[in-house]
Amino acid sequence: MHTGLSLKNMKLAALLLTSSLTLGTSLYSAIPAEDRLTYQPWFTGPLLSPTPINMDPLHPAIEPSFTIFNTYGFYNSHWKMEKQDNVWGINPLIDFQFGITKNLGIETIVSSISNFSKGQTATYFQDTLFLLGYQVSNDVKDSWVPDFRILIEELFPTGKYQKLNPEKLGIDATGFGSFQTGPSVVVRKMYYFSRNVLTLKWSGTYLFPSSVNVKGFNTYGGGHGTKGTVKPGQSFIAFFSGEYSLSQCWVLAFDSELIFQRKSHFKGKRGTFAPGVPATTELPASIQISFAPEVEYNITPLSGLLGGVWFTVAGRNSNAFASVFFAYLQVF
Repeated sequence: MHTGLSLKNMKLAALLLTSSLTLGTSLYSAIPAEDRLTYQPWFTGPLLSPTPINMDPLHPAIEPSFTIFNTYGFYNSHWKMEKQDNVWGINPLIDFQFGITKNLGIETIVSSISNFSKGQTATYFQDTLFLLGYQVSNDVKDSWVPDFRILIEELFPTGKYQKLNPEKLGIDATGFGSFQTGPSVVVRKMYYFSRNVLTLKWSGTYLFPSSVNVKGFNTYGGGHGTKGTVKPGQSFIAFFSGEYSLSQCWVLAFDSELIFQRKSHFKGKRGTFAPGVPATTELPASIQISFAPEVEYNITPLSGLLGGVWFTVAGRNSNAFASVFFAYLQVF
């Protein structure tokens, strides 16, 4: 499969982005002044995609969330979903953000997960995400200028990834064991209509993972006697998201996500699943596409509630899941 972006496609994407930024300005300019928006919209989400604005140094933000997952299948190499035993997961998460300066800020996301399947239970931390962001521009009303932010992401391997218990059928794997570093860009534009505001957001992240030493059953496969080094595949994560204000407090939102990960590579002793059965020690290249419709209730300009469902719509060598989530945002 060809996964690179051609120059033609890149030019087309740039044209579509520029056209959509310009469209909002022309639509709003055509509305008579007396019919234009009379309230300042409040926005809490969307939940999944990166934030496009830097926190004020005097006003940090915290957003705890709670997600219940059901992983019910697996997309094979031919994009066909195969039904599997249900794995249920409870995933609490805390996202903390604060500004160092007006344009420079950091964000930390810490989470754990409890998995349940066929009478087995496992609870561990997941990998921890740290982001350093720089605000290039802020949205300017009646212009094409968007919120534009550049970030450097670092994923710390705080999740469990090796020496897994084979009786738990893989539900105790909650991390990759690899430091992963890469750039991210986020662009958001606000479009003003007579009674509503629409925001559209685009983001892209590319992560470069470090090699990781593994023993026994691990996130990448393995078995009895496995010992070696895995080079995880590089990954690309893209979001297209939006919000639409029904009123100052009520907002409809969505996130759509595409994750592409290259094949991992293993060097060392493969080990066995069972006597005479060699263990699998590499993950194939994978793609996962998911969608999350959401509803926001913004209590004040500095706080809001968010709820929604999140589910996969397609994939290749990746899990199929459905989930429900809730979050609360508080800016101090």
